[in-house]
Amino acid sequence: RLKYLQEKDTSFRYFIFCGNGEPSLHSYDTIKKVVEATRNVNIFDEKRFQSSGNIFFEKDKLDLIKDDFIVEITRVDFDSKKDMQILGYDKDYINSSLFNNANVRLNYVLMKNKSFEKYLLEIKQYIDTYPNIKTVSLKTLNLNTLNGKINNPYSQWILNNALTKDDAKDVIKFMSNHAEVIHQDNQFFDRIEWNYKGVPVTFYIKKLSYGISNVVCYGGELVDYHLNKLDI
Repeated sequence: RLKYLQEKDTSFRYFIFCGNGEPSLHSYDTIKKVVEATRNVNIFDEKRFQSSGNIFFEKDKLDLIKDDFIVEITRVDFDSKKDMQILGYDKDYINSSLFNNANVRLNYVLMKNKSFEKYLLEIKQYIDTYPNIKTVSLKTLNLNTLNGKINNPYSQWILNNALTKDDAKDVIKFMSNHAEVIHQDNQFFDRIEWNYKGVPVTFYIKKLSYGISNVVCYGGELVDYHLNKLDI
């Protein structure tokens, strides 16, 4: 199928190896098949492997992807003990012996208990401490709610602790006052990118009109990010 797309001159900005859970828990052979399939075509500008950190304790799997995949991690705090407690993992991967062997994209979740100034200081701390962090993506979180009702513990946690898309204008204003805007587009997402300390920092804002690019399977049904049912 990838070769067919290549024959039709179809290309993509990203290929992302991801899923609900930890993709590196797939077998070595499964990962190898997917990775090699992407290498047999030249249709992706960038390839990423999302991980909650387990990949940095799987040397054979990391060796398989590290040369042409960016490993994408998500953090809510520079302090690993706090990050582990909030996100629920039990091994400090960012200070593991293999972490520096990969090119890394940091998904930095914007938490309510920090100021905008603190965000910048912590991002600088990441890129100064871990020079293999090549890009940073600022993250607000989406409330998984039906018709605006906060009816599950995950959305309640987000509402209490993290910035959401309603804070997007404040994020953009602050960052644009402290870093150079180098790119902005509004195709499937509103996307803005800054240069901060020589590192690209991007921010994606999902549009209110989601469309077919943001269909998800939730509870066995096709829904949008508001959990409204969709008929395809």
